[in-house]
Amino acid sequence: MQRFALASTAALVAVAAPAWAQGDNTCATAQVIAGNGTYAFDTTLATTDGVGDALCLFFSNNQIHNDVWWSWTSASTGTIRIEDCTLTALDSKIAVYDGAGCVGTVIACNDDSCGLQSRVEFAAVAGNVYTIRLGAYSATGFGTGSIVISDVPPLAIQLTAVNPANGHTYHLLEGASWSAAQARAVQLGGNLVTIGDQAEHDWLTQTFHNFQAVDIDLWTGFNDSVVEGTFAWVSGQPITYTNWDLGEPNNGGGTEDYCAMRKNNPLALWNDLNNAPTGFHANPHGVVEIEATPIVAFCAGDGLSTDHTTPCPCGNNGAAGNGCANSANPNGGNLTTTGSTLSDNVVLQGSGMPATVACIYLQGDGLNDGVFGDGVRCTGGTLLRLRTKINAGGASSFPDSVETITLSARGGVTVGSGARRYYQTYYRNSAGLFCPPETFNVTNGVQIDW
Repeated sequence: MQRFALASTAALVAVAAPAWAQGDNTCATAQVIAGNGTYAFDTTLATTDGVGDALCLFFSNNQIHNDVWWSWTSASTGTIRIEDCTLTALDSKIAVYDGAGCVGTVIACNDDSCGLQSRVEFAAVAGNVYTIRLGAYSATGFGTGSIVISDVPPLAIQLTAVNPANGHTYHLLEGASWSAAQARAVQLGGNLVTIGDQAEHDWLTQTFHNFQAVDIDLWTGFNDSVVEGTFAWVSGQPITYTNWDLGEPNNGGGTEDYCAMRKNNPLALWNDLNNAPTGFHANPHGVVEIEATPIVAFCAGDGLSTDHTTPCPCGNNGAAGNGCANSANPNGGNLTTTGSTLSDNVVLQGSGMPATVACIYLQGDGLNDGVFGDGVRCTGGTLLRLRTKINAGGASSFPDSVETITLSARGGVTVGSGARRYYQTYYRNSAGLFCPPETFNVTNGVQIDW
């Protein structure tokens, strides 16, 4: 790719109305701003006080010249976009540093994402402070304009599959930049895919390379964004396999740091691209790999569990993996599941409870850690009573054969969203004098990542 100057002033786009924040010439006195919005900048008298960084290496230039600075507090958790596209005539570069002050690590940097202007995307946490730096590609570049800070809607999941060879779950995302795809992967509990061998590469090619009858580029987690020429998996896993196409990686234009499985190759051999490629390779689709099982038992009342601190209230420990012992069963009640989140047919299965008592299947979106009747409840946050069921032989389930709704629908969660929910079942004890006379108890818990 070559850099071209703007042809004439007629080609310049209109600049948005100025906002109150102009950016400060020095990092030490960065302009304090917070939340999303449009913020004006003016670099006409700015000097350069920041240093170059490997993430800002574009066209053999890692410096941002004539820079201005903001100290920005995020109002939300998620992917944030900062851009000056269509809002300036300056040939700009934008960098974001983790933390306040001038010693943070560069976590995102961009040059020429939209013409000669810039767009960065990064994962932010509500309440955290980030330092924003804007300046010119060239030492002779000065100008005015605005930046826009906005939330990026989560990338949609277009296809989900489980690899039978390793049991890992893979999500195909809608097309976007590498950084946006990786941010979404982290939200979902994983990373962009790590490819360990030829078999996994072939499975990915067969499963995702042709989507809706069109061959597509697929982002992987392989990149050399930290040290040029030294590729690493974003997951941190060791390199055991590569499959570059002929002549790749070539770091075209000095900006190609991210590996994609190539759409214009029937074997999906690898190609390095820049963070937000345009033209033929625009908007590759990220492939997210999630290694953790989406359904995990927790909060056992067996005296062995380390995921909570509250003991069973009267030393009434249950069997390993169960809830605290109850008046009918010294092993305690047990909650498990059948089905899978992928097929949206998860069923909560309660057992080990008194024979014919009523029990309530409970969902929470947070954690708790406290005595609950004769047991310990770890499900907290916003609580939802899913259903009341009558046990038969000390067991019941939800959904059962009479239900016409799925667990996800009843719980108000979307399959593939990555939302985490916690489940327990509490029930009546049959003996009022058991333990403290609370006459109710609770099973162990189940954590589900939808």
